[in-house]
Amino acid sequence: MPTNWKKIRKISFIILGIVGLVFGGLYLFACYTFNEKYTPSQNEHEHRIAYIDREKSLLSEDFQTCNEYIYDYYNPKRATYITGKNGLRKFVLENYKNKAYTDSGYLNIRFVINCKGKTGRYVIHENDLNLKPKKFTTELKEQLFDLTTQLSEWNPNIIRDEKVDSYMYISYRIENGEITEILP
Repeated sequence: MPTNWKKIRKISFIILGIVGLVFGGLYLFACYTFNEKYTPSQNEHEHRIAYIDREKSLLSEDFQTCNEYIYDYYNPKRATYITGKNGLRKFVLENYKNKAYTDSGYLNIRFVINCKGKTGRYVIHENDLNLKPKKFTTELKEQLFDLTTQLSEWNPNIIRDEKVDSYMYISYRIENGEITEILP
């Protein structure tokens, strides 16, 4: 009888060891998957997502920022158009002319507002309504770019009671050549 108990104990320890190794392996795999696999590598991206390269941007030749660091637009006292969102919307919609355009999608214009409320370093992104890259009619794109650059008087972003430079964007939702929404 003692030899049977020894065999049973030995087999039980082997089974427990195998089960322990399996669960340990699953635990380590789960830790890797949830903690390491989707963590970006160090220095994978050279700049922040909102970064606008002054060498590749439009209307940046004479534009001066007040500091090297440019804040995001959504800080506590964020940058706003001088006449507010309604004034911005009114200006664009009163001056935009749909010349039988059939384009649909999002025309996004990103730029920098310096600490004095002046704008520069414009970048244009074009997407369809499913947010896939696309090209808009050149004339439509140029018209909205011109209207956006005419919105030149902004209240600068304020951080810790100091006026700072910040990124901003205006996104035009267009359906069959008509502006249906202006964000933000």
